[in-house]
Amino acid sequence: MNSRLAKQIFYGAGYLTVLFLFVFAVYLIWFKPAPTCFDARKNQGETGVDCGGPCLPCEIKTLIPLEISWQKNLPADNQTIIAAEIKNPNLDWGADFFTYSINIYNNNGELIKTVKRNSFIYAAEIKYLLEPLEISPKEIGRTEISFADFNWKSANEFKKPLIQTREIKNEETAISGYLTNNNAFKLSKIRVFGFLYNQYGIISAASKTELENIDAFEEQFFKINFPKNVSSLNIDFNKTKIYVEAIR
Repeated sequence: MNSRLAKQIFYGAGYLTVLFLFVFAVYLIWFKPAPTCFDARKNQGETGVDCGGPCLPCEIKTLIPLEISWQKNLPADNQTIIAAEIKNPNLDWGADFFTYSINIYNNNGELIKTVKRNSFIYAAEIKYLLEPLEISPKEIGRTEISFADFNWKSANEFKKPLIQTREIKNEETAISGYLTNNNAFKLSKIRVFGFLYNQYGIISAASKTELENIDAFEEQFFKINFPKNVSSLNIDFNKTKIYVEAIR
């Protein structure tokens, strides 16, 4: 290799290096995407990949999804009540907000209605969803429930209020009793869910009622009314159940 060719190669390599550095600098300044919590990289002070630091805590990324223990379509005169038991298997995390969707399909598998609601769930809580529909049970083939948009909170940040119930009475088409807000703060709403079982221990009917603006340590009477058709369902009133949820 002669000296002239060697110089050409040397200077050419130098020019290419300078050009590369210039292009790389332009990319870093104007075109490189800013770090985010969804770029699959551990950057911007994150303690894990896309978690910790400015992103969600890494514990939230490993949370177990909500579980549906059971869901039923219960007849309520000419209506249907969609009932479901859901469980939060996470011992240290609850959600002060999430959304759920119920898709209702007919007997041909066609989607006939979608219901969207929001709710909340405490750490390790088992709770219930009840949705009355102006649809005859004969028109429903199946239902599907899905969850989204969780705003997770640690168990210390989002604690379940203390509610006490007493004098629960089972009537022919109702459950009644008293509940007490055992907290030093007012509750804006309390929902009371009631479930009736038949002689075989199978849930046959469900309903709910709501109380509003319950002051600290205040006691109130509640009554859950059920559809008239429960009188023909062979209900065993020794196997009724209530569930209470409170909203601050």
